[in-house]
Amino acid sequence: MSPTLTPTAGRPRAFDEEAVLNQLTALFWQQGYGNTSMTDIVEASGVHKPSLYRTFGSKEELFATVLRRYLSERMTMLTQLRAESGPGIDGIHTFFDKFEEFAGTDEGSLGCLMVMSANELRGSTPGYEDFSVENSLALRLQMTALAALALPEATEDDALTAQRAELLSLLFFGLQVTIRSQAGTEQVRSAFAAIHALIDTWR
Repeated sequence: MSPTLTPTAGRPRAFDEEAVLNQLTALFWQQGYGNTSMTDIVEASGVHKPSLYRTFGSKEELFATVLRRYLSERMTMLTQLRAESGPGIDGIHTFFDKFEEFAGTDEGSLGCLMVMSANELRGSTPGYEDFSVENSLALRLQMTALAALALPEATEDDALTAQRAELLSLLFFGLQVTIRSQAGTEQVRSAFAAIHALIDTWR
């Protein structure tokens, strides 16, 4: 991404907030919250500290904005993957195939910013628990919609779907941790293969 313009004191800010948030999301995702200083933030964004404070508030408030935006974008991506994957058990397989392709990209290889932040900040940063719970609930909705594809058309089994959604959610979280740990291509591929094998038992 190209550097943003630095605003002049006393003038309206002359930088693209979305571009800055993209840059800072990448920064926090790479380094984590605790390892990212305000100096890092200024250097990555190209925006002076006073302008950052005026626009986003403190570092903690800025990170909250980054997380809120990231969560929305991640769930939009998962919704799109589900829409592109098609119906039935094959649709679930396709969803995980598409997510494995994403995991092989530069962005996907970083794992999930929300999961990473949960490991780093839970219990130490006031208010973070709200993001963690929101992320879990949003992911559960995604996995519930995915698990429902395993049922024959025009049938319902809420208890079975909920059980499978719980399992898929746990597996999805585990995938993010495995990917983030830079476990290696073979281990990541093996993790996806295990998920596919489980899904096949639902036929």
